[in-house]
Order: sequence, then structure tokens, then C-alpha cells
Amino acid sequence: MSTQTPTQNLEAVDVDHSPTRVSSLAAVAAALIAALTSAPFAVLAVPLGFGGLAILASGLFGEPSRARVTLGAAGLFLSVLVAGGFGTPAEVLLISMIGTLLAWDLGQHAIGLGEQVGSHSKTQRNEIVHASLSAMVAAISAAIGYLVFATAGGGRPVSALILLLVAVVFFAWALRT
Repeated sequence: MSTQTPTQNLEAVDVDHSPTRVSSLAAVAAALIAALTSAPFAVLAVPLGFGGLAILASGLFGEPSRARVTLGAAGLFLSVLVAGGFGTPAEVLLISMIGTLLAWDLGQHAIGLGEQVGSHSKTQRNEIVHASLSAMVAAISAAIGYLVFATAGGGRPVSALILLLVAVVFFAWALRT
């Protein structure tokens, strides 16, 4: 009769807590879209956009770092602002901004899943659902933002302000879920 308890028979399991692959790839793809849509319109946006892309990717595929993902997304955001300052069409800026938001959100999600369950767990379904819902929220927010832009151009600032507040409330609610 063995005197070992069940816990003595267990072997140590090494869990890889690096960011999950699907969300990491989707975040880098979204960042690439953001950089490509803002960079052609302003030379000053090129280093911000592609620098942000590189920093974001290093936070996902190098040493995992939420700070680098956020810093990379901030570079992409500055690229969008610079491109907007140089007269980039609003539609292009919205696409670039959607890419920036998705890059940040998906990058943070990849790191969070990696920390919680490990990168080798079966999380593809969760990642695809998260990415799809994030893209839907970003697209709806962009549509509301574009509606504000179009309304404000028509000389109706009160209605534009109301729509802007609705967009901000919707976006804040979406980030909390």
C-alpha cells in the first residue's frame, strides 16, 4: 500500500503566459491598417504610425507589456491627429481611428488572456467573438461620430453636441463591458 497522497504524484506543469496568438495577430493587423490609412496623407504621420505599430508589436511578440501596447496605440492615435491636421478626409480618419482602437483593445485582450489561461489554451473562439464585437462597437461609434461630423457641418451645433454626447456615453459603456 502506497503512503503517497494524490498531490505528491502530480508533476509541475509549465504554463506559457505570453499573449494569445490570434488576438495578437489581429491587433497588429489593425495597427497596420491604422498606420497605412493615416501615413499617406502626412509625412509627419509616418514615424508616429509605423513607430506605434512597431512598439505595439513588440509589446505582444517580444516581452509582453501592456504599457508598450498602450504606448504603440498612442503613437497611432497621434498619427491620426497629425493626418487630420493636414486635411485627411474624415472617412479615412475614421478607418484609421477604428484600427487604432481595435489594435489597443485586441492587444490588451491578448495579454489578459495569456496572463489568465496561458497562450496554449484553446481561446480562439473567445478571441474571434471579442474581436467581432469590438469591431462592431468601433464601427457603430464611428458611424455616430461621422453623423456628428456631418451634422456639425450643416450649421446645427446643438444637435451635433447632443450626438457627440450620445457617442461618448455609448463608447464609455462599451469599454466597461
